Amino acid sequence: MKKVNFKKLSIVNFLSVGEEPVVVEFNKGLHVITGKNKDKPDRRNAIGKSTIADALYFAIFGETLRELKKDLIPNNLTNGKTHVELDFELDSPRGKNNYKIIRTLSPSKVFIYKDGVDRTRDSIKNTTVYINRVLSASPSIFQNCVIMTVNNAVPFMAKNKIEKRKFIEDIFGMEVFSTMLAALRNEYNDISREHDTQLTKLEEIEKAYKNYEDQKQRILQTRKEKKQKYLTRQENNTEEKEKLKKELEEVEEINVSKIENQISALEEAAQDQDVRIETNLEAVARNKALASTRKENYKKMGTDKEKCPVCLRSVEEHDADHIAKEKEKLKESIHEAVEDIKNYSDGLKELKVRKERFLKAINECRNKISEARLQEQGKRNIEQRIYQLDEWQKELKDDLQVIESIETDFDSLIIDTKQRVDQLEKKVKKYRKTLAKLDIVKYVVSEEGVKSYIVNKLLDLLNSKLLHYLKRLDSNSICIFNEYFEEEILNEKNKVCSYFNFSGAERKSIDLACLFTFSDIRRLQGGVQYNIAIYDELFDSSFDEKGIELITRILQDRVEELDECAIVISHRKESIKAVTGDVIYLEKENGITRRLDYMEL
Repeated sequence: MKKVNFKKLSIVNFLSVGEEPVVVEFNKGLHVITGKNKDKPDRRNAIGKSTIADALYFAIFGETLRELKKDLIPNNLTNGKTHVELDFELDSPRGKNNYKIIRTLSPSKVFIYKDGVDRTRDSIKNTTVYINRVLSASPSIFQNCVIMTVNNAVPFMAKNKIEKRKFIEDIFGMEVFSTMLAALRNEYNDISREHDTQLTKLEEIEKAYKNYEDQKQRILQTRKEKKQKYLTRQENNTEEKEKLKKELEEVEEINVSKIENQISALEEAAQDQDVRIETNLEAVARNKALASTRKENYKKMGTDKEKCPVCLRSVEEHDADHIAKEKEKLKESIHEAVEDIKNYSDGLKELKVRKERFLKAINECRNKISEARLQEQGKRNIEQRIYQLDEWQKELKDDLQVIESIETDFDSLIIDTKQRVDQLEKKVKKYRKTLAKLDIVKYVVSEEGVKSYIVNKLLDLLNSKLLHYLKRLDSNSICIFNEYFEEEILNEKNKVCSYFNFSGAERKSIDLACLFTFSDIRRLQGGVQYNIAIYDELFDSSFDEKGIELITRILQDRVEELDECAIVISHRKESIKAVTGDVIYLEKENGITRRLDYMEL
């Protein structure tokens, strides 16, 4: 258990305290802070007695108990720098260390030293957090277990249900469970949200994975069908290609140029025949005309008594023999002409026959050329068809490669998706396990778990302590807390009453009993133990002399039992009688509070 021994508090220019420091040493014993207000002799308050409690609270938390604004804390009559120093010793299992806190305003600064070494953090906020951690201090604990302002603070019983519960949890040291539970809830909610997110992702990816699988099956089926189709087509193409190659080999090579030369020669021969035919025709015509003329002359021979139709000489000059001879000559010439006609006609027929042969040969040659050209075109068609088949083969091969690549892509995508699914499944399982563990831990630290167990164990202690102090204060009431830290107050008639149904003195008794109880519980819980307890306005007008006596006995017993410094802030003279330690006299004059060694009250 840590023990904090506050040693000394020095106050300058803080509230009503001026430039002259007010120093308080926290020695063991029961001390009283009292004084006079010279500015207002008829008043016993507004002296600055509570300033010491405020200054202690200010040194630790940077605020006053009365939650004054920072600009209202410095003494407005001096305009000097507010300066508060607090010295304390921390006794822990790791050893003893001396600390000094210095907190100022105008400018606002805070410093902390450990065994003379500066431990100040980078900001006022962080330094204050560090101080609170060293002291294990919280405002709630200090206001109810260290600095107990009876009149000005809201009593425990007057707090709302939430405030009561939080304070009691702090007293019992169960704030850690509430903190843990809040943290667990946050963590649980975060993990739950992440779990739901991952589960949604998992569902989406699983759906995508199924779609990929379905697409793959469709692609495989399409690929199978296409591949079979392509293979069949390839086979047919191969067969057709081989057939075409054979056809190509069978195509006769025809020398078109040679045939064209032949045609030229034949055409020349035909033309020569045409010339001969024309010559023969002319010869036949000449001979026919000659024969016709000779026949006419032959007919006239002898009929014209005056001249010869051949030589055209007068007949007188010729004899009959001449006529006969000439006639015979005509006859022979006619026969020769007819014979020539016959010969030329026969030659003409032969020439025409030869011409027809030449023309026929020319046509045959031309047919051969046409055939050759058809064969050449057919050859080209076959070659083109073979080329097309080769190209189709390439296209088929490319199509198959595309299909296989698509299948490969889908395989990769499916593998990747499956890996993501597996990873997410592991993640989801991990989150489910974590959530299950958190459920268990959440139950453990919940109201129904360890927290409930601790409460039940400590509840009897709380109620017994509270009853103990109520009896010592001679109270007529009984106060009991249930497991939900809800109080039940019974009056002297054993009737349940509200806290506000009691008189002021009785309420103060309940308040004091709670303060003492909580202080004891805090100490017994093994938390930090502070060597001081400040009671502000403890002996107010609600208590008579007997009440003051009862309270004094309790305080004296606590001082001896707990080895602490108890400080009672009071303006009542009766309080001085209870002092076993120092009486701290304060005097306020001209708005300035200073400490005196002694004064007449």
